[in-house]
Amino acid sequence: MSKLGPFEVHPFADVFPLIEGDEFDDLVRDVKAHGLRDKIVLNHDRTVLVDGRNRYRACDAADVDADFEVLPKDFSESAILDLIVSKNIARRQLSAGQRAFLALEYEKAFAGEAKESQRESARRTADQVNAQVSGSTIVADRRQSEEPPAERKASAKAARVVGASPRAVQRAKAVETYAPELVEKVRSGEMPLDLADKEAQQRRRAMPENAPSEKPGKVMLTLRTHDGEEVAYARPEGKPTFNNTSDGEGISWAQWSWNPVTGCLHGCDYCYAREITLRFKQVNPAGFTPLFHHERLAAPANTKVPEQHRDDPSWRRVFVCSMADLYGRWVPDAWIYEVHDVMHHHADWDYLLLTKFPARYTKLDLPKTAWVGTSIDEQKRVRIAEDAFRKIEGVKVKWLSIEPLKEPLEFSDLSMFDWVVIGAQTETRQEGGVVPAFSPPFEWVARLVAQARDAGCRVHLKPNLVNGHPGMALPDEYPA
Repeated sequence: MSKLGPFEVHPFADVFPLIEGDEFDDLVRDVKAHGLRDKIVLNHDRTVLVDGRNRYRACDAADVDADFEVLPKDFSESAILDLIVSKNIARRQLSAGQRAFLALEYEKAFAGEAKESQRESARRTADQVNAQVSGSTIVADRRQSEEPPAERKASAKAARVVGASPRAVQRAKAVETYAPELVEKVRSGEMPLDLADKEAQQRRRAMPENAPSEKPGKVMLTLRTHDGEEVAYARPEGKPTFNNTSDGEGISWAQWSWNPVTGCLHGCDYCYAREITLRFKQVNPAGFTPLFHHERLAAPANTKVPEQHRDDPSWRRVFVCSMADLYGRWVPDAWIYEVHDVMHHHADWDYLLLTKFPARYTKLDLPKTAWVGTSIDEQKRVRIAEDAFRKIEGVKVKWLSIEPLKEPLEFSDLSMFDWVVIGAQTETRQEGGVVPAFSPPFEWVARLVAQARDAGCRVHLKPNLVNGHPGMALPDEYPA
């Protein structure tokens, strides 16, 4: 809570911005001339200022004694929330966006109160059952069990009390999730909600992959980083499975991703995996530090291809470690051996592997169903990749990912690859700010496509080469 004089300010009252400038000066003059028209509201023990922050400041500035109204002790927290809303809504002209974000704050505050109310109701019901088992008691228990969740009650009441439409509240939630830096612009009236929501939806669609949505469980696991540090992690509920990426736009060549390792030390400034990891903390509790998730090793055994997609080969393809580089120099051999052992034992999946350190492949027992790939974004990586892939044998596919294509690349030979993927650089938001998108010139792409064709490679051009919009026929081929 913030403080004003000797009082704590109720946190929900602080949601409403203080008046400043000429508006505040007018209030000071009015208080000095006519005294305080509306009393300042305190909680029952006179420690928390519930309503009247501007009036209290004006009294102080006008050197006028403030008048107070004290709420009764039985005035509930939910009633206090309603009082704050009713008084402030009446005083202010709020835009749809301001009302929507106010509803969000109300929802958060009221949800806690509603949960506690439900818990207290459950305790009372349990006491009644223990004291007297009767038909009426059983009915009361059934009514309690059928009550809607606290979150749903809070959401419905928030929209109703504040006067915001449910659609506007959903837009505000999207802005809060995908474009949090725009929240204050909407709150202050600087930006309309629909414009902020448009930007939030663009960012959501541009995310390379759906962020993992595992619900944390109550059991805590101990995971370890690449340098041995222990990290506490809430074990997700249910059995581990692959992440389905069919609704995402970033992985256009696989329906699943699997992340037994998260985090990377490459430091690429455009890294979408780091952006997602830092935004969604459940991806990696160690930030972007490499972390081994042994609890995810059973995912190949637990994931089933939906019956309607049984004959679609893309539903057998799994991108392994989309949020890491499994073969980075810093990755312990033991991690790789454990992941490879799982892939060897579950050979009904095609495992798409990708690294910027392809030389490490040559020292490993690679799964026979692996699509072994290397990522190249700069010319200095070309020779290293060519040397390594000349030595790789016995795998299903050898492939080359040129994404993002940041500079014109020259290969001496592409015949050691079966498949070439080419993509642009999408915009990401890193800790240092926005890294803008970059579209490579058509000539860079055309030269690589021509060389791949001459070498007998299949070609896949990522949709982001044309920002996902139609207008150019893109090759969309896969190895047989």
